Amino acid sequence: MSRSPLAGTQTVLAGAGVLLLLTACAVSYKPTLKMEATFHTIPAKVLVQPLRDASPPDDKQDSTEASFSQTSPGMMEGDLGALVTKALVADFSATGVFQTLHRHQTKPDLILSGTIRRFYGQVSIPSWLHIPWMSWAAHAYWTPFQQWEGEVDLELVLATPEGTVLGAYHGQAGYSQVEGRDHHYWSMPFYPAHARLNRAFTEAVEQIRDQIFGDREKLLAAIRR
Repeated sequence: MSRSPLAGTQTVLAGAGVLLLLTACAVSYKPTLKMEATFHTIPAKVLVQPLRDASPPDDKQDSTEASFSQTSPGMMEGDLGALVTKALVADFSATGVFQTLHRHQTKPDLILSGTIRRFYGQVSIPSWLHIPWMSWAAHAYWTPFQQWEGEVDLELVLATPEGTVLGAYHGQAGYSQVEGRDHHYWSMPFYPAHARLNRAFTEAVEQIRDQIFGDREKLLAAIRR
């Protein structure tokens, strides 16, 4: 049985989309924060404990054959919990949230721990490209599209060295968007879908940082005891 030209166009477009996704898989993902410096440093020495990864296992798997998970083991250089912890230590130190912040802090004033509730990013071919006339239009203008979906949901806890919890802080950010590729696409220093997931990571941690500063006086009072 012969195939219609339109069916052939859809096949070519789908193949191009999958190829684009596979090409993107070669770019590993690294959780990275990019927050503005703060002028309200909390004068405390903080010991950081590794964050516990309680995110759903399905978040680290490709949702379909035409998609890939940015936090799958093959896409990251290490464990998610360890990498997120490392990013927090690096950015909280660089932006001056606390006086000192280390994973091996001696005689700390506070202990920072936390849980990763969700941390995922999925890149896929939009479902509307399966509609014949939309598929044809995208092919005619040769504009590859990707759908980006992701969410970051974190909880951090500050406690005294004796174990008294002083505050629990929650941050959450998510996104779902469709992006087209232009001639600048591959000249970017980071794969843009990875940059978008890191922006959600930054938004969630900024919420947490604001909550921590809201407890500044309570934290200082606990340190002075």
